[in-house]
Amino acid sequence: MGRIATSSAVDATALAAAGHRRKRLERLLRLALAYRDCSRKELARTLGRDPTKLIPGTGIPKLDLVVELATVLDWPVGHVVEYLWSAPTGNRQVNDGDGALASTTGADDVREMLRLRGNGRYLDIVAKVTHGLNEPGLSPARRRTLRSTLAEAYYALWSLVESLAVARDLVETYRSAAPRTRQDRKTHAMALYLSGQTQRRLVSIEPRRARPLASSARRDLEQSLALCRRLALERDDAALEGMINTCIGAMIETDVAIGSRRPSDGLAQLLSGLDQTRDTAALCPERLESYGWWCIYGCNIALRHLDDERELQQKMAVFTNKADEISEKLDDWALRERVFTMQHTQWERAAGSTGFRIPCVIDNDDVRVITGAMGRFPCFRATGWRILDSAQILGG
Repeated sequence: MGRIATSSAVDATALAAAGHRRKRLERLLRLALAYRDCSRKELARTLGRDPTKLIPGTGIPKLDLVVELATVLDWPVGHVVEYLWSAPTGNRQVNDGDGALASTTGADDVREMLRLRGNGRYLDIVAKVTHGLNEPGLSPARRRTLRSTLAEAYYALWSLVESLAVARDLVETYRSAAPRTRQDRKTHAMALYLSGQTQRRLVSIEPRRARPLASSARRDLEQSLALCRRLALERDDAALEGMINTCIGAMIETDVAIGSRRPSDGLAQLLSGLDQTRDTAALCPERLESYGWWCIYGCNIALRHLDDERELQQKMAVFTNKADEISEKLDDWALRERVFTMQHTQWERAAGSTGFRIPCVIDNDDVRVITGAMGRFPCFRATGWRILDSAQILGG
């Protein structure tokens, strides 16, 4: 009797696990349909499956289906496997997905790096640059450029400890030996920029250290701004133009955090700057993107310093709507991730202040963007699931 009881218990556990995986596989397939904006028949053809047999009878997908599904979703295979096989979250109804969820030395590799950055593939950039930095024989200048690229990728991924460590190491390198070439001077400016930006972001994570972090961030951003302006005087450079304007916006946020500028004045200056974006076609992509980040800085100030709920909602609506417009025009994944994070933070704050869950409504285009951001930014995955779990999806 004991053996029979034990066997039954094992069978019951196996059936429950299979049912759990089936449910999660169904959900990933729905996300794939929304992300690719295709029919079930088209998705089945892409996955090499019969439309009626997308989900195996056992509920356990074979490896080739997992790999193809990851490709369709633009997720790393490990993310799909982790979601399908992670343990159920018990009785929790929200956040079902919040479980424990080549060479880089040639011109072709530079183009590939730019392509990956444009597609938001910062995880791939980290892997490629790390591989490149381990290659013997790299020139010191090339190695410094790669370290700057690595810090930038870490910053985009919100791996702030890593970003700050690499950026500060570069700053110290140039303190020991001043840059001589234009490329090294740009790398120096970027290292200071990333050090400042990373410390600015750390303010939201370590609020008890807000003032010292913001003060240090401002010093680095100010130095980066001065270097960029000198470089820009020598030669027109759209990337520098964007960096200069982004520095100016970031310094407004740090000034408010330090206390040297009133929140109302900071918000007013950032809102005034958005007047430049009325004709988006008149701005180069780098400058237009910089105003997208001004919107994020405005959101940060509003969330930290505005107590009046009505004013907060109004300011957040202006900033997130404009940032969303810019991110869509530029196909900018890093900006998209911030927009959805800010919108969700605002929604959660409103729900907390009113005592009831205000309906959050998204459409299939939003689902596609959220799904894409979840694959590109591990830090966003939990937020993405919370949005999908709590939102009303129009047409879904």
